[in-house]
Amino acid sequence: MTETRIKRAKPDIRAITRLVPPEGNLVQGQSELPIDPALAAEAAYVIAANNNHYGPSEGDSALRNAVAEKIARFNGVKVDPAQRQLMITSGGTGALIGIAQAFLTGHSALVFEPYYPYHRRILEEFGSRAETFELNEELAFDGKRFFERCRELKLRKDFPLAAIIVCTPANPTGKVMTESELQIIADAAQEFDLLVISDEVYEHYVTAEQQHVSIAVLPDMFERTITVNSFSKSWNISGWRLGYTFGPERHIARINSIANVVYVCPATPLQSALASVLMKDPGYYHRLEESFNGKREFVASQLRQLDFELFESGSAFYIWARIPRQFSDAVAFNEMLMRDAGVGLTPGSAFADSERWDAYVRICIAREDRILHSAIEKIRSVLNR
Repeated sequence: MTETRIKRAKPDIRAITRLVPPEGNLVQGQSELPIDPALAAEAAYVIAANNNHYGPSEGDSALRNAVAEKIARFNGVKVDPAQRQLMITSGGTGALIGIAQAFLTGHSALVFEPYYPYHRRILEEFGSRAETFELNEELAFDGKRFFERCRELKLRKDFPLAAIIVCTPANPTGKVMTESELQIIADAAQEFDLLVISDEVYEHYVTAEQQHVSIAVLPDMFERTITVNSFSKSWNISGWRLGYTFGPERHIARINSIANVVYVCPATPLQSALASVLMKDPGYYHRLEESFNGKREFVASQLRQLDFELFESGSAFYIWARIPRQFSDAVAFNEMLMRDAGVGLTPGSAFADSERWDAYVRICIAREDRILHSAIEKIRSVLNR
């Protein structure tokens, strides 16, 4: 008789979020910091000026030009909006859905575990399949084993491998892929003729010692890479649903064709508002990085005092930590914190199939300092009682 493996129920991030008060929500991966005043004022002006109608499916031309400037400055990649190498999407999620529908139906994509749940869910909802490649506890991987996994999946008959999804800095762990790790992925993509989908939403949260590298800049990789990004985190506007994707014109054209049917166009007035401020302040992203470095240093120091073991990820939107050693189940640990402290974290099993991560948690620190200070004290009160 064939043994059937029973899938474990995964923690529901949104359900956990609803169970804790806002001042204890370190669960959901969104920035709850205030919107930039200049952006808010510009949005109000544009809406009042009646710029509220359909726009082109590829996005506002002024915003695409501003994003092209941003990509050249921060990613070292030159894209030409006029050649349709760049489009604005309905959040990063909109780009991922377009990619799945355009390139992956009937195929599979490889994700690194721990993985972002929507990378997997989008594939499975739109006729593809997600396959995992598990990192070790130091969140590193062996290149030879990675090649073997890619070869195995590429050669199979059903749902052959068509793409590798790279998320750096990563959700949930914050891991920043090194250039040497990205080169291993690039070599595999070239060896097995795979598309690379590079999710770089957290690029502006790297720490001072680290450097974010876009895989599209590596030799011969622009032509097989589709990069996905979003303004949700870096501009504190997750509800605006604005993101972007760039890559070879032939790829972006296929994604745009799908977006035109599914979304029609991104929100017109919000695009116009963002276009006017996106590259206006040259120090904006530097201040963002400094602010989050400060948040991470504070939260990390306090968690270590409480016997959490932290992964030094190289970025500062999430903290990935092993819960204190007297506990082994992050789900039960989190339920205790919610019940006794009114604080919620996200258990590591929400991001993995393997039991290796059952004692880990993801902590989102994109919160105002007063909320972070208060949440830490509430956790301390429970663990020190």
